[in-house]
This record gives sequence, C-alpha cells and structure tokens, in this order.
Amino acid sequence: MLSFIAPLITTPSQAVVAAFVRDAIAAAVAVCLLASSGGVAAQTLVFAEADVEAAAAEEIPAPAPVIEGLQNDIRRLEKEIEALRAEKASPAPDKATKKPADLGGDSGVEKKSETLVDRLSTVEKSLGKLVDAAETKKNDDAKKPLFILNGQMQADQIYFSQDADSRAALGDLQDGAQFRRLRIGGRGTFLEVFEYSLGVDFALANQPSYLDNYIEWKELPWLQNVRAGHYFEPFSLERVTQNRNNTFMERSLVDTFAPARNMGIMAYGNTENELATWAIGTFRTNSDNTGNDSFDSGQALTMRGTWLPWWDEASEGRYYMHLGAAYSYRDAYEDQVRFRNTPEIRKSQPIGSPTANPGTPPFAPIFVDTGNIRDVDHFQLFDPEFALILGPLSLQSEYAFAAVERSGRPNLFFNGYMAQLSYFLTGEHRPYDRKIGIHRRIQPFEDFFRVRTKSQGIQTGLGAWEIAARFSNIVLNDKDIKGNNLTDFTFGLNWYLNPYTRWKFNYVRAFLEDERKGNSITDAYGMRFDYDF
Repeated sequence: MLSFIAPLITTPSQAVVAAFVRDAIAAAVAVCLLASSGGVAAQTLVFAEADVEAAAAEEIPAPAPVIEGLQNDIRRLEKEIEALRAEKASPAPDKATKKPADLGGDSGVEKKSETLVDRLSTVEKSLGKLVDAAETKKNDDAKKPLFILNGQMQADQIYFSQDADSRAALGDLQDGAQFRRLRIGGRGTFLEVFEYSLGVDFALANQPSYLDNYIEWKELPWLQNVRAGHYFEPFSLERVTQNRNNTFMERSLVDTFAPARNMGIMAYGNTENELATWAIGTFRTNSDNTGNDSFDSGQALTMRGTWLPWWDEASEGRYYMHLGAAYSYRDAYEDQVRFRNTPEIRKSQPIGSPTANPGTPPFAPIFVDTGNIRDVDHFQLFDPEFALILGPLSLQSEYAFAAVERSGRPNLFFNGYMAQLSYFLTGEHRPYDRKIGIHRRIQPFEDFFRVRTKSQGIQTGLGAWEIAARFSNIVLNDKDIKGNNLTDFTFGLNWYLNPYTRWKFNYVRAFLEDERKGNSITDAYGMRFDYDF
C-alpha cells in the first residue's frame, strides 16, 4: 500500500521518513491482527518490505513540523494498539457472571479497531500529500540551475635566512605575512548535463585574478565531457591537482614549465573501468589573469593521459600506482618565451625591491629567470608523472622539459625534476579521483576536537598528521641563455584538523647556481593556515 513511496524518496531527511514508514507498517499490521482476532472483517493492508528498505536508502526533504505531527499520531496509535493487546490478553470473565453492560465488550473492541484503521488511513493520506509535495518541488528544482557557493583563504607567514653570497646575489629578502589565496566562487549544474564554474581571487593587491570560469557539457557520446572557458590546461599531476590537496605549501620547481589557466576548449573522459583517463584541448598561449588575450599570441595544443596499472579494490584505493604523461605544443607570444620561478616558497616583495618581478604581480624572490628569449617560432613541453601510494606512505615524482625552437639561432633545452615522499603518522592515505587522474581531499580518520564530558572527562580528536620531504631541481642555463640553476630541499609538517581546515609548516633550503653573481644558499621558513568551503 505504501510501496509508491520508495521511488519518490530522492533528497535529504531520509531517517525521519524511513522511521515514519516503519512505524506506520507496525501500527497497521497490529490493527489487522486485532481486527481479525476480534471478528472485524479482514482488512487488506499490503506492504512491500523491499520497497521500504529502498526508500530508507534514499533521502527526501520534508517540513519538520509536518513530520513531527505525523510521528506523534503514530505514537498515539501504538499506545492504543498496545492497550487493545493487553485487553485481549486478559482472561475473559464467565458469561454467567457478566453484567449486561459487559456483554458488548467484543463489540467495543471492534469499534475501537475500526477507529484506529480510519485514523491510520488519515495518516497515510497525509504522508502521501507530503511525498507528492516533495516530488513537485524536486521537479521544479530540476528546471533551475543549481548554485553552490565556495571559497578559500590561505594566510601565510614567511621568513628568510641568507648568507653573505645570497644577499649579494638577491638583495635583502623581506620577511612578512600575506594572503596567498583569498577566493570566492561557485559551481553548479543544470539539467544534470551542464556544469559551470565561477571564481575570483582577491589575494593580489589591486589586481583580482580570474580562476576557473567555464561551462561544461557532460555525458556526450564519444567525447564524454567538453569544457569551454578559462581554466588549467591538462598538464602535470601537481598542477591539475587543486592546491589544497597538494602536500606542500607551493608546487615544486617542475611547475615552472606547466601552463597556467588559459582560455580554451577541451574534451576529457575516462575508460569504463576508470583505470585510465584522457584529456585534449586547444588554448590561447598567453591569456592573462583575467582570461584576456588581446595580442597575436597564438594557440597551444595540450593533452594528458593517465593510467592506473595497480589499484587495490579491496582497500578502496589505499594502495595504487599512477602513471601519466602530458604534452603541449605552443606558439610563441610575439616570438618570445620566458621561464622563471621562485624557490618553493612565495612572498610578495615590496615594489622596487631588486628581487621583484618587472611589472605586477610582484611575486618574489625570483631565483631563476631566462629573461625574454627572442626569435622563437614555437616550443614544446613534456611531463611524465609517477605516484605510488602504499597506505600512509606516498611517493610522487615528475620530470618536465621544454624544447624551444628558434629562428636563426641554436635551439634550447631546459628541464626540471622533483621527487617527494610523505607519510601519515595517523594512518590516512592520499585519495585519488579515478575519473580525472588527480589527488583528492585528505579525509582524516577523526577530526580535531577537544571537549569536556560529564561521564568520561576530556575527550580529544587528533585530526591527521603528515610529514613530508621533497627534492627538486631546475636548469635554465643553455647555450647563450643564462637563467641560473636551482636545487631545493623542502621539508614539511602538515596538520589536517578536518577535511576543510589545514595547517602547514615548510622549511626550504635553496642552492642557487648563478654564473654571473656566484653560488649562494638561502633558507626559507613558511607557515600557512588554510581553510576552504
């Protein structure tokens, strides 16, 4: 009789509705038993247990006051049924000793049972109306775009320690605090096959930058998914993994060669068994932070593929191996190209500082910089990827290189590589998104908390704790280009208070090889509080 409910239960408040349905079933069955034993005509009340269980597995929104009223009705019915059961179970008095008023006892039970059946029927009708209203709202909502607000705040404290050679080569690097990221945005879907994203970062002074701003068509034949707008090109595991899900405060030196967000269109998808992914797209070579490209910078063709040769299904992905590779063919912006980067820590230096970038944003300190390489026809980027996850132990490595084709001058070759190791002291692992081939959000076994209870005293949760180390190197010296070489050793301690709140500490020792100013060593210390929603 209530089996029609199961297909309609598709949104939150599952527990309340499931409890109500079970209570209603118990009450109705009890009424049937009483009615049949007391001589009442049999009432046919059929309930499909499988349907009820299916309904309990889903969720449905329901106004709390309405559900509460229905539950109260069910409770009253249960009490009256229990009273009837007790009355039926008590020994019947001898008919010879009955008073005339007692001879109608069975009739009274029958009338009360009929009243309960009527009241239960009323409750069932009320539930039906409630479910119909929820279904109507669901259908109406499906015709409107869904929008979910999101945001991120990263507050950094940075300190530098320099030897005399470092000061001579780089100047006096300034300590300080800054917002590394201060973002607000939103994502949503429409008609289950369209997805869109909007985002802006306000961390750079006087220059907001656009983040992922795109529209996407999903579940297409052959192509699977097509995305158009401003977003990261599919290149490098470190780059396409969201910053909040990477191990260290900053990406490695390999990121020097990874294209940033650009305007373009891309198709991507995965195999049916989700062991391999692919992505390919064409982008403007040099979109700025707002997605604009007002110059003839040309186009880029970028692609990436990943494969899981080992995925442990029994542990739900606590053990796996990731292999990947990315490639990009790029026209040169105004026949020029430039590669530059900081050590694996970032701090905005005061405008006018000898280490500040020309123009804005003044991200610094810049240790390696080729300057503008001229007479470039095109250049190509390559990036093989590797990751091995053994429960709490994680290993990851990438090697990236750039082949620059010049007109009338020797071609150039630059490269960089990194290898990192991390271990969760509390036993967690690094999750993986099999549909797009990137790392996902860390899920602590228990969130951090500290509360005082009456019975058990102070109770605490540790969150997740991770230690990590990374070695990385980049070479930007080749032929007539002297962009310097840099080697970084980075050590990190991460505390994940919950899936959305993180505290990180990084120590970076940077060895700079500068053929013009000499070699130097710089130490950097960074601490970050990171929260997103």
